[in-house]
Amino acid sequence: MAYAPIAKLEKFTGKENDIQIWLNDIEKAIAANIWNDAKVMQAILYFLQDTANSWYQSLINKLQDFNAFKIEFLGYFSNNNSINRLVNTFTIIKQRENKAILNQFIHGLCSSILQCIHSMHPINLQAAVTNARNFEATKLEANHVQAVNLVINESSELDSKLKQFSDSINQKLERYLADNHAIYQPPQ
Repeated sequence: MAYAPIAKLEKFTGKENDIQIWLNDIEKAIAANIWNDAKVMQAILYFLQDTANSWYQSLINKLQDFNAFKIEFLGYFSNNNSINRLVNTFTIIKQRENKAILNQFIHGLCSSILQCIHSMHPINLQAAVTNARNFEATKLEANHVQAVNLVINESSELDSKLKQFSDSINQKLERYLADNHAIYQPPQ
């Protein structure tokens, strides 16, 4: 048989004027439904929406029981603390915007840099930009070193081929002169 709550409770968004009425209603629901603290804390999450839900999510690990919830709830949503509530609301919005901007920046990077920067878990946009620039500088330096090494290797190969060519010419010239009875002294 499924459990059906005896008392119903309205959702709370954080915009309601009288939070004390909502708290009284939730206390009645707790008593009528005979909820323990664990059940109350689960149920509260269901009844909080919008700003109230964001506020609750930011404190979920701090709120151990309903009394702790009430203290934090009244402190945050009472009319006396409306400035704090707005500051906290805008802080949450700013954090979400910053996270969105950070993600947009990271996903706009080329795939080789994207994987590296994403794995570094930068905490803000500035850290991501710094990490990307450092990665790019390191990559450019590595490419430069690789290019220099390639030129050195190609230069060594050219020197070797030039020596082989020179030796071949000298041998052919010696044979030609020997065949024609001339004396040849190769350069020193």
